[in-house]
Amino acid sequence: MSNFDERMNVFPPVSKSEWIAKVEADLKGASFDRLRSAAPGGPALEPLYAAQDVEGLHDPGLPGVVPYLRGASPLGTWSIRQEYDEPRPVICKEMIRQDVERGVEALWLRLGPRRGCRVITVNELDELLAAVDLRTTSVCLDGGSDALAVASGFLAVAKRRGLGCDELSGGLGFDPIGLLAAEGCIQGGLRARSAELRDLAIWCSKNAPDLRAVNVSGEPYDGGGASIVQELAYTIATGIHYLRELTDAGMSVDAAARQIGFSYAVAGDFFTQVAKLRAARWLWAKVVLSAGGEPSSAAMHMHCRTSRFTKARIDPWVNMLRATAECTAAVLGGAHSIATLPFDCVIGSPDELARRVARNTQVVLREESHLGEVADPAGGSWFIERLTNDLARAAWTELRSIEAEGGVVHALGSGKLVDAIRDVADEREKAFCKRTAALVGVSEFPNLREGLIERPSASDQDLQALLKASLESLDLGANRDLLLALARSVKDEARTPGTLTAACVDATSHGADMYSVATVLQHGQPDFHVEPILQWRASEIWERQRERSDSQATRPAAFLANLGSIASHTARATWAQNLLAAVGVDAITNDGFDGMDALAAAWKSSAAGLAVICGSDADYDTMLEPAVAALKKAGCDLVIVAGRPGERESEVRALGAHEFIYAGADVLSAMTRVLDAMGVQG
Repeated sequence: MSNFDERMNVFPPVSKSEWIAKVEADLKGASFDRLRSAAPGGPALEPLYAAQDVEGLHDPGLPGVVPYLRGASPLGTWSIRQEYDEPRPVICKEMIRQDVERGVEALWLRLGPRRGCRVITVNELDELLAAVDLRTTSVCLDGGSDALAVASGFLAVAKRRGLGCDELSGGLGFDPIGLLAAEGCIQGGLRARSAELRDLAIWCSKNAPDLRAVNVSGEPYDGGGASIVQELAYTIATGIHYLRELTDAGMSVDAAARQIGFSYAVAGDFFTQVAKLRAARWLWAKVVLSAGGEPSSAAMHMHCRTSRFTKARIDPWVNMLRATAECTAAVLGGAHSIATLPFDCVIGSPDELARRVARNTQVVLREESHLGEVADPAGGSWFIERLTNDLARAAWTELRSIEAEGGVVHALGSGKLVDAIRDVADEREKAFCKRTAALVGVSEFPNLREGLIERPSASDQDLQALLKASLESLDLGANRDLLLALARSVKDEARTPGTLTAACVDATSHGADMYSVATVLQHGQPDFHVEPILQWRASEIWERQRERSDSQATRPAAFLANLGSIASHTARATWAQNLLAAVGVDAITNDGFDGMDALAAAWKSSAAGLAVICGSDADYDTMLEPAVAALKKAGCDLVIVAGRPGERESEVRALGAHEFIYAGADVLSAMTRVLDAMGVQG
């Protein structure tokens, strides 16, 4: 039977070859291949997809059904789970209170003695969560190397409030491999932390089934500029490592899989990010089922956050648009919960406006756009289905390579993983430097007239004083017996699984502080070090040069030496003005010059630090060399030419041209050299 039904579509079917023929006709002789693209380290993206592109692909199934490619749930809804890492507990508490009262449904907390919100005692943690009903609010923790100590403090708070552990939901955030990848160090060593991970997972499985002990984070890979294929392969490899750890400790595959959650940062390439999340669920289901797990245990629990990698300090208002697109991609990709980073998150502590916009972004998507009422709205798209398949298969190939060489920890320890990510990151950085990957508001369409936003943040001295005050308030001798009992449990290698967690909870429930518990857990254990994945943001390479100009008492200025009529020079003049603004240089423009004397006179009266010649190729044929010579004779030390140099480069440089800037060149490096030559200090 034909797939074509004229009752549903009055237009006759059109083959892909017919579409391509039509496109090639519109290209007027240009190759169709020029429309193909590929991100560094990723599969090729076709400009056109048709039904034949999904023929023979793996059946994606239905939402909520194995292989969960279309979603772990048959429903399309998600939880609004905002994240907090403000180090000052008083301020962080107020942020949480306001957000919980105004639409936030779940929390993700980075906290502990050494990271995020600096809380040490159970009393401080209880006060921090004063506005949170732990019975109805899902809470996920990220305590870093102190994960077990922080988890025990949280469980002690619940016990203090009269809650059973089986009434809690969320996650306790144990991810030593993710910590190792991002920071290059695990305090107390990987072996000890892995033992704690196994103990906590077994304890949670028995006592707190709705708390996941383990979280596999993709954020270190996103923040390092990794490709999506790498991010998928490394996170799934980490999940396999944890699954082995737990099953080797005696847990069933089903129980172990239920203790492992995943979190991903969602970046700016919209459709690829949607496909990434779908592929991640498919890959994890394949792993769990291959290990002997039941279909119900193979559904990945996924939290997503908008990417810090894509956020900019300059013109941060554009971050609202970035976050909206990223949040939408997370919804369409089937996330269980989503955190929208405030638009000023990379500047400092977010203010009330930024946090309101962040949470309301999700409220609008759910309540006004009704995205939560559709399960897998991207499903059936030839483009998305093909891209999901290509990403998953490429990631599976990379995953098998990692496993064949000893697993993800070996890949980190050997440096292979870091080197592979660095190669992709270098390619991505080159694209940003050339502006072939645009950064709106930063490298493209920057606004020099907009003031910079400042946000107060806690200094290192403030944090040290805060910790010192908390430590001095402790009576360390009062809990000596509790801590000694915990130390004996730590040293008991024959202890029953789960008893170490129970000992930690007993200690914190009876007054021991989390700092002391963490110290006991790490005592005598050497730290474990590897080369970390360098964390960076896409816009920071441009921001460094922009900040050089912004810091000057008088903003650097460039004279646009426009040649010929407005119509002939406008294209290059506009392009050059945009580029100059990206590094903080103001442009002095004009309607153009036909005579060199007028050009030289205008330059002299401009008081600019350099001149940029802008004109059409036709005007350059007769006016470029005279213009360079006239500007140099008038005393211009820096002459820049907007356009490709071609065969005349050597003679134009001999006349005094300093740089050639054009689309496709490494214009960031060129403008950095220009700022250096102008004497703009960094």
